[in-house]
Formats: sequence, C-alpha cells, structure tokens
Amino acid sequence: MPQPAPAPPALNSFDEFTRLDEVVLGRADHYDAHHTDTSWRLFFYDNVAPVLGRHTSPSGEELLPIPAQLVDELNEDIAGLADALTGCGVNVLRPAAPGKDVDIRSPHWDARATPPLNVRDQTIILGNTIVETAPHVRARAFENDLLKPVFYRYYKDGGANWLSMPRPALARGSLDTSYFTRQGLDVARATDNERAGTIEGLGLEMVFDGAQCMRLGRDVLVNVANHNHELALRWLRDNLRDLRFHRLNAMADNHIDSVLVPLRPGLLLLRSPEYLKFLPEAMQSWDVIYAPETDDRNFPDYSDLGFVIPIGSRYMDINLLSIDENTVVVNSLYPELIKVLEARGFTVVPVRHRHRRLFGGGYHCFTLDTVRRGGPEDYLS
Repeated sequence: MPQPAPAPPALNSFDEFTRLDEVVLGRADHYDAHHTDTSWRLFFYDNVAPVLGRHTSPSGEELLPIPAQLVDELNEDIAGLADALTGCGVNVLRPAAPGKDVDIRSPHWDARATPPLNVRDQTIILGNTIVETAPHVRARAFENDLLKPVFYRYYKDGGANWLSMPRPALARGSLDTSYFTRQGLDVARATDNERAGTIEGLGLEMVFDGAQCMRLGRDVLVNVANHNHELALRWLRDNLRDLRFHRLNAMADNHIDSVLVPLRPGLLLLRSPEYLKFLPEAMQSWDVIYAPETDDRNFPDYSDLGFVIPIGSRYMDINLLSIDENTVVVNSLYPELIKVLEARGFTVVPVRHRHRRLFGGGYHCFTLDTVRRGGPEDYLS
C-alpha cells in the first residue's frame, strides 16, 4: 500500500549560524539581461554610477544584455553549490523556473522580470514566519511568485505563519535618494531618464529587502539608510512583537551581508573596523575576524565581451553561508578568507562562484535558510 509523503519539517530559522537542515537555493534560468531603469540604477548606484548610460538596446529599452556564456557559467557554479549543500546533509529546495523571458507591467512602469536567483532579498524567515518584503527594484516585483510553491509547502503542511509587507507601487518619487545626497553625491545619472508615472499624494513608500537584516535569535539587526527603510522597520516592529529589532543607522545603502556576518555567538566576520560603531553595544565586545584584502585578479574581466558593469560590491565574497557554528561555505576564489577561517578552526567548504559581481549576489544572497536548529535565544543580553 502506498505510503503518504512525509510532512515537511516545520519552518524554523532564527539565526545565521546554527545547524542548517533545509534551504531554498535560487535559480538563474533566463537571467540574460539587467533592466537598468531608475529603480535598478539607484539600488546599485555605488557600483554602477561610473558607467551608466553606456548600455541600451537599439529599441531604446533599458536592457543590459548578459552574454550566454556567463549565464552558463553561473548555472555551473550554482549546481556546484547545490551539490556541496547536499553533501553537507542539507535538504535543498528550488524556486519554480520562469520558463521564458518575462516582461512585466504595472499601471506606472514596465520592466524585464528578474529570475529568482538572490532569494534572500525578497524574503526574511523570522522563526516560524515567512515575511515577504517590499522590493526596491521594479523588475523584481513578481519574483516571489516563483517561491510560492515552497511557501505554501511550509504554510499548508508545516504550520508556518506568512506575512507580506505592503506591495510598493514604485511610482516616480517612491524612492528616497537621501543616503546619497547626504554624502554630496549627485544621483542625476540614475534619475534624469525616469519613465515611471506618478501617483498623486503618494510620496516615499515602504521599500526594503530581507538582506538588510541579520538574525541573532530573538534579536534582528536592521540596516536603515533612508525613509523607505524606516517605514519597513516600523512595520516589522508592529507585526513581529516577540522579536527585538535593532536599527543600524546607514551601515550601507541597503544590503549588509557583504559587510557583516555573525559566525557564532560572540564571533563575527566584519568588512573593516569602521563598521563596529554601527553595531549594538552588546556586539561591540564580540571577537571579530576582519575580512582580508582580496586580489582583484580573482574577479573576471568582462571587457572583451562588451560588458563592463560590475553591479556587486568587490567585497561580495564576505557573503558566505554557515552550515553550522564550525562549518562555512565560502567562494573558492577568495583563498585569503579561507586561510583566515581555517586558522580560526573553521571547516571551510570551498565552492567556485565566478560572476558574483555581475549578478549581484554571493552564497548568502543565493540561499534562504528555512530550517535551522536554533531558537529565539538571547545572544545580546
């Protein structure tokens, strides 16, 4: 007699470092272009400002084509990550595949949809709660539809809670540029060709990504760099009252997982000493591993392919994934960090990731850890 399929494990993910049992790994199918509209340019402004305007299609669309060779190599590296995670005893789930290039449209803008590769960005798992966030980039507005089969698995069969931030309209004027203007930067290269329509009276909206957070049991660090993020922090505090949310004041323009990685209670990986001041006082006495300098020759040169924009930070390889408090998955192309971590007693699982600056994500970005063994411990008191 056929046996019923076993129920999925209950959603449980309170931190970044306790034993990982189940994870969602993103897909890069049909990631053959960046749609470089105003929302995209502002999101990646620190990295793309010097070369904005060089790439548009003959039709005038704001599409930056990505050569097929690079997409194939990315898929090879993702397959290597899937094998490594499975080899560590982690159950790997995947989003649905988009199946084709998809053009999306709202009443206010249109865009080429981004595939669900950086699955950390549009969702935060907070204990047994799925929180879908409010995307910065218009091309990513419907990305989480491809994760809904996974979310329903946890909701229907695993008893998870499921919340969504208000969906932003991302109309003209929705995005706050104050992080850049406070630094005296002119964002005209990003905003002058804005094509989106306006919504009278709307103003700045709640806009936020999951990768602006780091989880530490009952405490969550939240990077807030502008009013869009401030609204999201208020929403998190209003809707998840059992957790303590700590405001990091403009540690970065948005994501922080290439700046800060808690490795275990009392030990963190940090880009440089200048970021200590942003942390809660209780964390400023933790032991710190500072990320070693990397050789820029470890990053591919795309100039021969006619593609010159590095959208991701040169510190992207800090963006590692912990299997447990002693085991980490690190890009094999960052041998300097591997050496430092091994000297501190970590077991390092090296996995190649060539095009991290091109696709804007490392191994923490590519994964959404849904089942870890830790709970709502208090690591900061």
